[in-house]
Amino acid sequence: MASKEDVQSATVLRSDDTFGGSPDVLVGSSGGRKKKKKKKQATALKPFEKAVFKQAKKFDEASKEYRDRHEKSNKKKKNGWIKDLPKNYNKAMNKLMKF
Repeated sequence: MASKEDVQSATVLRSDDTFGGSPDVLVGSSGGRKKKKKKKQATALKPFEKAVFKQAKKFDEASKEYRDRHEKSNKKKKNGWIKDLPKNYNKAMNKLMKF
């Protein structure tokens, strides 16, 4: 049998008529949720951060679009990626430029 020092926590789950109930902690801490840390950022930079992040998301979407089209072209025909490069690139850039 484990000694008291080996046990970090022991919790008894009880159920009421309603779903769940509150757990009872017998030993140790309940390991409750930690408080979310506040973001360390100057208020004046918030709009700039939003714009940069939005642009980064658009670049992600455009590069995924290009990668998908590149793979599809390669599967369809020999050297398909190079043959379809202008079309695939333009379609990806259109995705980037959408507002």
